[in-house]
Amino acid sequence: MIVVDKFGGSVLRRPEDIAAAVGVVAAQRAAGERPVVVVSAFEGVTDAILASAAVLLPDGGSRLRQPSQDADSPYARETDRALATGEALSAALFALGLQARGIPARSFSGAEAGIRTAASHLGAEVRRVLPQRLRAALAEGMVPVVAGFQGIGSHGELTTLGRGGTDLSAVVLAVALRADRCELFKDSGGILEADPRLVPGARLLAAVDAFQLELLAEAGAEVVHPVAVRRARRGKLRLVVRAVGDGPSTEVRPVRVPAGEGPMLLAVDRKDRIARISLVGPAARMPELLPIPAHGAGSFDEGGMRVVWAEVPIEQVARACQSVHAALMA
Repeated sequence: MIVVDKFGGSVLRRPEDIAAAVGVVAAQRAAGERPVVVVSAFEGVTDAILASAAVLLPDGGSRLRQPSQDADSPYARETDRALATGEALSAALFALGLQARGIPARSFSGAEAGIRTAASHLGAEVRRVLPQRLRAALAEGMVPVVAGFQGIGSHGELTTLGRGGTDLSAVVLAVALRADRCELFKDSGGILEADPRLVPGARLLAAVDAFQLELLAEAGAEVVHPVAVRRARRGKLRLVVRAVGDGPSTEVRPVRVPAGEGPMLLAVDRKDRIARISLVGPAARMPELLPIPAHGAGSFDEGGMRVVWAEVPIEQVARACQSVHAALMA
């Protein structure tokens, strides 16, 4: 039984954190499972690389903030190559940690793992996955450790997948390998109905509809990459969002729940001095407008779900979220 484990930067703050993650993989091996590990860069490394690039560029790096840049952009090419070093470092160290526990392991770049993308940089679309080398490693009894967030473009160059791209790496590999499940390890553990920094009373969800989570991510919630959720849903992949230890977890169900059932979830998307607050839930249970003063508001229905949004000044975000939670979600 194959399981794909993704360890994000929030749980890999320093090399010592790899030991705890290695323990999770060792326990899966002891239970008879065949894990494939996908890792992010250590926390802060990607931002540090981008900051260094910004110092060197004449425009302060503003062009690097534009996603999916042309394949012939020399700035984007070199930035992608710099960014990919963060995940490559994590993968090699993770493989070393497994080997130190007596577990055969080998690190792979995204290209070596078979992730093929469009010919663009800084947010390339994944076109297909050819996981033969990972299957061969598994057949030899090894644990493959893949550098997430990266692949190789149709132009033969290294590419990166954009912010949150390690989630996408893990999901597309899990679908291609026909894994039993994909486990996404986060510092916060499972998925809550709202950001606990804004809504202290936000509750943990034992399960959530994949389509609802996709809409939530598109509305700005930084829980799981929206394209990763979409790929998991279409591939009927079982996703689990959990903590490294014995903390809370949430199962993301690829099969839709009956109409009218399921929780309401709250997302916030900050843009300059305005924040858009979005409530996502079953259309039959949702209001037309949020019960808060707003500069702009609206709603739309899709696939039995409704997204209701309102825009408020950035300094009013926490109070507005707490009001929505108390009125509609408590």
